[in-house]
Amino acid sequence: MRAQASLEYLFMLAGMFVLVLATLFAYNNGVLPHTIETGEQVNVLQLQNDAQYIVVQLKANELWEELKSKTVTLTISDGKTTCTVDKTSYTGTYPEVIEYSTDGKTLEKIYNDCMDGNAGACEVIICSLGAG
Repeated sequence: MRAQASLEYLFMLAGMFVLVLATLFAYNNGVLPHTIETGEQVNVLQLQNDAQYIVVQLKANELWEELKSKTVTLTISDGKTTCTVDKTSYTGTYPEVIEYSTDGKTLEKIYNDCMDGNAGACEVIICSLGAG
């Protein structure tokens, strides 16, 4: 009876050891970091999709040509970002702090940065033009 219990205990320890090794192997080969990176890429793609939809709607209404040369001012307060398109009525609030500098950049440049994969630029487009 003791031998069987010892043998079961030994197999249980061996199984745990194999599980730990498999987890370390997966992490070191980039499976977990790759999964995290993929999630971030999906978020950027969703932001790009939202920004592109807004710009397509503006183009359809013949407003983009007038707006694309405008600049955007960001104001951060209480963990939120207010985006104001200068010299227009377009303004909006984003529920988070946007990590992107709009200094000297036109909406067209910001949109191009968004399409190049900059999530902050996409957030600026969504914040400033999404409510309009």
